Amino acid sequence: MDNWITVITFVYPQEAYLAKSMLENYEIEVFIKDELTTQVNNFYSTAIGGVKLQVPLEDRDRALKLLQEAGYINEPEEPEEELTFPSEYASVCPYCQSENVSKKKQPGYIFVFSFLLLGLPLPFLRKSYHCFECGKSWKVKRA
Repeated sequence: MDNWITVITFVYPQEAYLAKSMLENYEIEVFIKDELTTQVNNFYSTAIGGVKLQVPLEDRDRALKLLQEAGYINEPEEPEEELTFPSEYASVCPYCQSENVSKKKQPGYIFVFSFLLLGLPLPFLRKSYHCFECGKSWKVKRA
């Protein structure tokens, strides 16, 4: 067991068994660690780092590739910056020029701090716009 490496962790053992059966179909040896501990009490799963799916070190790259293709591992997305545009972009997306946009009102810092300090939220909401075609968000400068 010295040359085994954890490739992915799961909260529940049944999720790990699905990934294990998929990897075994491609003739990769798989070991599930800490499954019995989480079966006794599910709340221990986060305390011990989850149910670990381990493969031999020489099969690591192939297993990661297969798990990624199957959708178990997602590529990390880059956080989007919310840019500010002139007021003409209140009804048109500045990225894709689509008119399928909506106004979003999200709580800002003043809203959150007033709720924490006063116990009463003051209605200071940030206004931003969201495009349903390209999925981008932006702010509009006040005129």
